[in-house]
Amino acid sequence: MKRSIRFVPTYATFAMVLATTPVVAQNVTFAYKFEPGTSERHRVKLNQEVNMGQMAVANLADMEVTVKCVSGAEGKYTMEVKFDKVDVSMTMMGNTSPSPIGEQLVGQSITFTTNASGEVTDVKPVGVFEAWGSARQLVEPVLEGWYPHLPGKAVALGGEWKKAGEKKPSASGAETQINASYKFKEMKKDKGRDVAVVEQTLDATVGGKTTMPMGVFAVAGDGKGKGEFLFEPAKGRVVRVKGKIDLSMNMTPESGGDVMETVVTNYVERDLLD
Repeated sequence: MKRSIRFVPTYATFAMVLATTPVVAQNVTFAYKFEPGTSERHRVKLNQEVNMGQMAVANLADMEVTVKCVSGAEGKYTMEVKFDKVDVSMTMMGNTSPSPIGEQLVGQSITFTTNASGEVTDVKPVGVFEAWGSARQLVEPVLEGWYPHLPGKAVALGGEWKKAGEKKPSASGAETQINASYKFKEMKKDKGRDVAVVEQTLDATVGGKTTMPMGVFAVAGDGKGKGEFLFEPAKGRVVRVKGKIDLSMNMTPESGGDVMETVVTNYVERDLLD
């Protein structure tokens, strides 16, 4: 009798734990939610490495920004990002020099429009920003890729979705098209939050012509990328992004000469600051 009585509380406790343990949702609605008047702070790190023949160049950017939802109606939201801290530098042949774009961006605010899927349009400065002509080369690509694409619907654990890219010209003229695939890998805890881990795979093609100080080049190439982001369903936001994409290109000078093999690697990290 003593042996059986001793085990009764153990089984009873186990049964109570099972009864009170929450069931992890197998479906998550992947859609952004923005509340007018609210804001978040993020830190963004960008690292671009360019290897062109015998020349190697690295461009670095480290930023802290505040993103605020100004207004929202009919599934469209007006957002405003303020650049609180910006450090931009370039390293070439072992020498590192700061870029004036960093100082020019600090304190500036940029508005844009987005929706529940994270598509960004209408990127423009608030008020007069005299250096916008040069700063937009950094700002526009960052903000246009700020929100990983979401399908705007419920997705089961292990489910996938895709987004076909559009051809986008760079400041130098070459066009890049990036197609993305996503997979809902798992739910986990991150800093006390319940987040969905999403794996992102990228396929890119590069073409067209680019103008550089040494001349005009025809560009042809492709690339692949990998990354992941953490999506918090309760608040409809992405709290962390990390990714890398490699582009391999052949650059043929229009004036004649040898083809330059070029590899461009882009890294990005973004974290929500608590």
